[in-house]
Amino acid sequence: MTTWKSFQTRAVSAAVALALIIGLYITLNVQGLKIAIAFVVAVGTWELITILFKNEKSILLKGLFYFLTLAIFGATLTSLSTGGIIYSIALILMIIAVLLSAHKEGNLSYMADAQAKAALGFFYMGLLPAFAFRILDQAHGISWFVYLLAVVFAGDTMAYVFGVLIGKHKVMPSVSPKKTWQGSVGGIIGSMIAGYICWQFLFSEQPLGLFLILAGLSGFVGQFGDFFESLLKRVADVKDSGKIMPGHGGVLDRIDGVLFASPVVLAGILILSHLLS
Repeated sequence: MTTWKSFQTRAVSAAVALALIIGLYITLNVQGLKIAIAFVVAVGTWELITILFKNEKSILLKGLFYFLTLAIFGATLTSLSTGGIIYSIALILMIIAVLLSAHKEGNLSYMADAQAKAALGFFYMGLLPAFAFRILDQAHGISWFVYLLAVVFAGDTMAYVFGVLIGKHKVMPSVSPKKTWQGSVGGIIGSMIAGYICWQFLFSEQPLGLFLILAGLSGFVGQFGDFFESLLKRVADVKDSGKIMPGHGGVLDRIDGVLFASPVVLAGILILSHLLS
């Protein structure tokens, strides 16, 4: 597939996803967006299992990981402290399950590896999506949610364009062979442009500088979400996390940056509300 065709496929796929999200919002308001996030968690957790536990044969362990991840996500929606408690209990349960199911084989590396992957997976799909969900519950939550998506997706798009047009110097070729410093800088510029547009239409009564700084920082951190998922996929030797979004791959391939940027934006909201109160 040529670069232009690849870009077209990505654009159409993203437009369809955006239309579905807008349709949910028009129909159900904030609840529609929350349903969309819950759907992403349900599908993304399944994709994560195919990456982290690609060679795991135990359906029981995979099913337990899936159930516990959703439980952590649900608990974190109620409060961060409840989420932390459920995260700890879920990880203990997973450690017990791995020990009981695998101790007879005596493969200590496998047991430690499975437990570490469970801790990582609970953080990735149990905790991080909950931050995006909680942004919707803040004052002006819809505007902040739009800001989050705009900053990350504009950064992703501009990084792709800059990388294709002028990308030369690789950032981390062992992790993500195609990512370049030129694309990374273009991505941050794109995030800041999106932050400016959001400020112009949604937050124009607030100080511009703080919004641009938050946009640049969120876009920068979001890029590492992309690197992180690339690392997981390279270790698992898979190209995409799934096939649900043509041109993008799976749900995780599309939201990796959003997951990492969500706690940054949420922290920015809390800091800004404190500074401007």
